[in-house]
Amino acid sequence: MRDVDVATASADPTAAERLARSTAGRVAGSWEVTAEPRFGTASVRGGAGRLEVATLRTEHYARPGALPEVRLGATIEADLARRDFTVNALALAVAGPRRGELLDPFDGLEDLAARRLRALHARSFADDATRLWRGARYAAALDLRPEPATAQWIAEGARWLPPISGARLWAEFERTSAQRRVARTVRLLDAWGVLHGTHEGWSVSEAARRALRHRPGPHAPEVLLATLLALLPDRDAIAARLDAPRAARGEVDAAARLLALGGQTPQHLVSVKGVGVHARQAARWLEPARQLGLQRALRRWERTRSPLDAAALQRLGVPPGPELGAWLRRLRRERYLGTLGSAAAARRLVRSEPGREAGTDDEGPG
Repeated sequence: MRDVDVATASADPTAAERLARSTAGRVAGSWEVTAEPRFGTASVRGGAGRLEVATLRTEHYARPGALPEVRLGATIEADLARRDFTVNALALAVAGPRRGELLDPFDGLEDLAARRLRALHARSFADDATRLWRGARYAAALDLRPEPATAQWIAEGARWLPPISGARLWAEFERTSAQRRVARTVRLLDAWGVLHGTHEGWSVSEAARRALRHRPGPHAPEVLLATLLALLPDRDAIAARLDAPRAARGEVDAAARLLALGGQTPQHLVSVKGVGVHARQAARWLEPARQLGLQRALRRWERTRSPLDAAALQRLGVPPGPELGAWLRRLRRERYLGTLGSAAAARRLVRSEPGREAGTDDEGPG
């Protein structure tokens, strides 16, 4: 995905939204525009691209984990100073008297050349602990290593994660899943204590490490979440801490049920009814050898139908209600197991039941 950040100089909190809407109206395709006037920001998303528009501003954090208090109308230098890392504090002037000038007030290009990750100041992670997630993404994507002071701040940074809302953490998780070097990012988040700081029961299992090792990304966030959590006993609590959407939590639970499945009989397979594609993919990644056969059996079970439908069974004298449902399940099971090959054989089985009277239409549909 192409991700472009644009900064505009204005004291008007609606300036970013107006620029975003103007841009969306000039570019072919379908684009969604969202805005946060209180922060002077807006975004344009659609297709394979995203444009983030921000009004130049300064920020003040009243307490760790709080959203910043924003003052619009700053200089570009002051705006860059509020960023998280030097490699993210670069700007290219594209309009005005400074057009074409590359602004690098904190030597971010030098840090890039040295493969160095450097936070702008000691309070960076206390102000906003989501910067730990972003730092891991930068380090993974650009092959950066934290310089000594930043490494120390990172080691102490996880303690600032508890006040961060689940919604903000989920937004960082989605951004992590959308990048190419997901596995390395996850390893860094684990090594830096960010996952444990997010929830004390969260660490990366060896199976999850193996699952992601040769799958660089991007991945659907539901697949990544299920891969990381399905084998963990605290998976529900971790997903709740992230404020993961209900659908994503369902995929985690479904992947866990697939991994816990004890066999391939109908009695086993009915317990994973309705398992989604994300859960199946995560389970295959985590347990490739066993899941291959198990999920093949599951697909065959899902395609299997009773050779007689409800109407045909009623013509054979089966009354509506629990008995009818039991017969539909039994005939489906027998067909799956290969002990019932045709509708005629199914009719013979139903008629052979003690006390069953023959129906009026021996060759009815089904």
